[in-house]
Amino acid sequence: MKDPTTEGFEVSADEIDRMVRNLCAYALGEPHPLHRYLDLTHQQVLFDRMADALRKERGKALAALIIAGATADEIVERTNLTKALDVTKLVKAAGEAEHVKQALSAAANAKRKAAAEAKRQEAATAAAARRQAAAARKATKPVKMRATLPEIPPGTRRVLTVDELKALAEVPAQPKKKRRASASAD
Repeated sequence: MKDPTTEGFEVSADEIDRMVRNLCAYALGEPHPLHRYLDLTHQQVLFDRMADALRKERGKALAALIIAGATADEIVERTNLTKALDVTKLVKAAGEAEHVKQALSAAANAKRKAAAEAKRQEAATAAAARRQAAAARKATKPVKMRATLPEIPPGTRRVLTVDELKALAEVPAQPKKKRRASASAD
């Protein structure tokens, strides 16, 4: 059975023959046909499991690429895989789907937090600029000087002059604060 995730990779018959002779030399050298058959069957099952293990390792490698920031489409472009679904299948076969999901979720959360922090910083910078501009406007406004009233000796009555009346009209008098009687005074 041909694995669709290995399309584009070809192996020659000579390479296969050399690998079989190298890895199965003991079983191939068995003189008794039944023992040779049993040994080679065991080797075949072993190699099938090795192929499964290699598929899982390939999936782990793809999961690491995704966690590092590559998209499935970018992985398809750089490998001989034909579609993004093959990437997903290999990652799931490796048992890494949940790990990838958690990593991508954490990355998305970090991005959102960074964006929120940047927005907060931008707002703080804008507020500081507004405060600075308001302070600059306030510093350039002419300050109204209160007209000084001449001292009136106690016990004398007199009529206010026109200038004194104008000065009083410019600055309203501050109301006096009433003092509350303290509870200890009762």
